[in-house]
Amino acid sequence: MRNDKKIQTAINNVKLHGWQVVDLRNCGLDEIPEELFNHPDIVSIDLGNDNYMEVERRNNIKNVPPEISKISRLSILNLENNQVEHVSEQLAQLKNLKKLNLENNRLKELSEKIANMSGLKELILYDNPFDMLPPEIVARGINSIRNFFKELKEQDFIYEVKLIIVGEGRVGKTCLSKALINDDFKLSDENSTEGINIDNWVIPKNDIQKYNPKIERDLQINVWDFGGQEIYHSTHQFFLTKRSIYLLVTESRKEDSHDDFFYWLNIIKLLGANSPVSMVLNKCDQPTKELPIKEYQSAFGNIIDFNKVSLKPEFKVEFQEFRNSIKKIASNLPHIGAPLPKVWVDIRKEIEALKKAGNNYISRDEYLQICKNYYRKEESALSLSEYFHDLGVIIHFQDDVELRDIVVLNHEWITKGVYKILDDKEVIKKNGRFNKDDIIRIWSNQEHKDKVRELLSLMKNNKFDLCFELDNGEYLVPRLLPVDEVDHNWKPSEHNSRFEFNYNFMPKGILARLIVKLNSDIYNNKYWRYGVILESEGTFAIIREKYFDNKITIELNGPNKREYLFLIRKTINQIHRDFNKLEVREMIPCNCSRCVTSTEPHFYDFNILRRYEANEIDEIRCDLSLKLVSVYKLTSDIGKHVLSQERIIICENKNADLLNKLSLKRVKFFAERDSSSVYMKVTTKPDYYGLRDRDFLLDTEIKRIRAKHENYYILDYYCFENYLYHPKNIEELDLVGFNVKEYTEEIIRQKNEQKFTIVSNYKRARSSYQEFKVEADKFLDKSNEELVIEYLKSDDIEIFFKAYSMKDKFNKSYLEKYALKESDLIQTNWFKTKIESLISLN
Repeated sequence: MRNDKKIQTAINNVKLHGWQVVDLRNCGLDEIPEELFNHPDIVSIDLGNDNYMEVERRNNIKNVPPEISKISRLSILNLENNQVEHVSEQLAQLKNLKKLNLENNRLKELSEKIANMSGLKELILYDNPFDMLPPEIVARGINSIRNFFKELKEQDFIYEVKLIIVGEGRVGKTCLSKALINDDFKLSDENSTEGINIDNWVIPKNDIQKYNPKIERDLQINVWDFGGQEIYHSTHQFFLTKRSIYLLVTESRKEDSHDDFFYWLNIIKLLGANSPVSMVLNKCDQPTKELPIKEYQSAFGNIIDFNKVSLKPEFKVEFQEFRNSIKKIASNLPHIGAPLPKVWVDIRKEIEALKKAGNNYISRDEYLQICKNYYRKEESALSLSEYFHDLGVIIHFQDDVELRDIVVLNHEWITKGVYKILDDKEVIKKNGRFNKDDIIRIWSNQEHKDKVRELLSLMKNNKFDLCFELDNGEYLVPRLLPVDEVDHNWKPSEHNSRFEFNYNFMPKGILARLIVKLNSDIYNNKYWRYGVILESEGTFAIIREKYFDNKITIELNGPNKREYLFLIRKTINQIHRDFNKLEVREMIPCNCSRCVTSTEPHFYDFNILRRYEANEIDEIRCDLSLKLVSVYKLTSDIGKHVLSQERIIICENKNADLLNKLSLKRVKFFAERDSSSVYMKVTTKPDYYGLRDRDFLLDTEIKRIRAKHENYYILDYYCFENYLYHPKNIEELDLVGFNVKEYTEEIIRQKNEQKFTIVSNYKRARSSYQEFKVEADKFLDKSNEELVIEYLKSDDIEIFFKAYSMKDKFNKSYLEKYALKESDLIQTNWFKTKIESLISLN
């Protein structure tokens, strides 16, 4: 269903008013409007779709035509979530194009000329079925894509497949894996797999060509046998990968519930994407049970077959047929035979040779030397390391200070080390706590004792999130905490804010990872396996994981509920990104008179509310009270403008350059001369957003201005420098010798020396604000103007920072010895979170 009104309005704004930003998201377009090609001054075109919008409202663009090159000043082109199959090479003529977003389309190829456009800074190509570009390279962005094309001049091929065997414990997975690899395997009583066992199954060229004649050499199948015990589930996500084959194994006698199959099939879907799954009923020589295979296949389209097998001699023919079926699947996976740069293949072979020679790891310098032998400089070698890491060839966290110098070749070395902690009886007895003596005892064996620091850092790494350090020097594994909720005095209240994440399927370990990531906020040791109480600046949150309800609940109280909820949501969503298209709904409680006091209020799907907003519907009905409630009031508690489209935010002078270095998703900052210019631009160009310094505006005035202009953001502090030089921001840099208390006291001292000078000038400064010149009757709070003085009288930095400037009032000599640059100060999590929260960015 075309939104002709929006389309025509956008085109008229370009034709008649010279608008340079074109918003045609969710308009039902089948092609790029040809009228746009006649306007070379357009700088931004958004033709994307929001995933929450109805299908009939979505754009369905299949082609980017040559005429796009006529829009010579085009800087941003967004076509995410369309059906694009072809992009004209003429696009490469756009010398000003800085960002091209083609995420989630149907591209099988992309011209190298487009990837190598000199001005292009950002190329987003996730979720496209490319024939040649590996998804691991695509995920790394433009530099990796360019490097791939550059290296591909001389090609080679890797004929290699990963076969992953999963299922509950004691169903015969290990015996099955050994029988696949070895024709002469004799059945015996195998111990349960602890963690992961990895073996190689090499199929000769003449055998594998029966199933795919195009294969030019032996096919190597790397067989990964995963332990089925519960504690291991939360770590499998680091090794279950895309572009693999999965065997989901059960046995005839085992009374598996639907829940077990549902768990494994969903976790494969989330981590393996569309990888094929073969379901295997082992020990079929015994009385067998019936499995509803058609039911599973209707729910999970990647289940390609079902096999009943036994390792008893009398079933050898049937088992051989099963082996052959695996060979056929493996030889016809899409990535088999895809070209790779020859030098990458050669380096890969050297790494594999080192592993086969018994090396569990090598140093970073040794890895760089291998690459240097193939005339690869350090930058190219580290880019290749990222690809090998994502592919699972090595584990190399090159951005982690503690782990950058070790390149792990053998995954089993890591898993055995980690599971020695998780399986240790003393650690389990102490509910997941372990100390330095435990570490020395547990990792005393020859293969781990020399890398204790690295193994511990790996467990704390933000991709594993297995443990964190306590104040007393001990460490804690949240997955081993007691299951029962601890005693606490949390009380439900109508003043509390609530929020939920509801999952169609909830992977295990999300809350445990959240506890690790936010461990510095844990309040008074109030944590258990399925919950935690957090506190930050007087705001409290209780978070519970309700696995059988498939949801995580959050309840907050305190003065900064909105900001703290933003941080918690952001952290949980970071964890979600480790899963492939996790289906999760963010839920907001109703605030009608009945629900606001209820322990079981009605909840709204946040995406539904966003659709209401997109369709300009102001109210929604509560399912319990049947009353109409304001959509705006529902969403404003968590940040109204969690927009999924590219936002152009106009701000003052150099602030734009600084903020663009944050690389915030779907946001670009452009500079204007001053706050007056920002205000005029925003109020005359509805597609733009604005961001201005607070200066001497009052809280009441900001509230009035924002109520009138929701796309106009105002800093909470006087100016940007107040964020950059905030004690908490400096503290995060972990500078040697820096004392946050002394620094804060120095700021307060200087403020108190200068406050009378500031007070004598603030009224004159306020009279120049464009907001008051244009709409003083609506915005100016003349009767409370002296609140600025009250701000400055306070020694609470969160209050006086509203009126005290760290840009031109604060003498920064206290910090001179650290030679701090603004580029250092914007890199902190504190600064980025503050800015994201300020502009309500999800």
